[in-house]
Amino acid sequence: MLISAIRVGFRKGLLCCWTLIKIMLPVYICITFIKYSPVMGWIVGIFSPFMGLFHLPGEAAVPWITGLFSDEYGAIAAIKAVGLKGYEITVVSIMVMFAHSLFVEAAIIKKLDLSLLFFTCYRLVAAIIAGILFGWAGGVFFS
Repeated sequence: MLISAIRVGFRKGLLCCWTLIKIMLPVYICITFIKYSPVMGWIVGIFSPFMGLFHLPGEAAVPWITGLFSDEYGAIAAIKAVGLKGYEITVVSIMVMFAHSLFVEAAIIKKLDLSLLFFTCYRLVAAIIAGILFGWAGGVFFS
């Protein structure tokens, strides 16, 4: 009984790891290419003023945008590829937790016959407010 439980658990663990690898590896590779291309400079230039609200560098826009369109694991891969500092990772992660997978969850909200505009705006505003608060705290204590 114990051996079969270990075997089943090991198999399920491998399947879970494979699922995460299928999400994270392509995102990590793509963001790494962007990091060393002229596109990153363009992204940083555009998003630096906005990310400054959160006491974050312009590069932090990449994991946040990745999280908006994919899931948390895509954002984690982007955070690693961009190379943020500790409190910057915390601020971006908090923002992603409030507003992630907007397209996928929009389909769920629509099936529930709720206001798509309200819930999308609510999540984005909550992410921005949390980012400002935690970014300010990180800027005060860690910069």
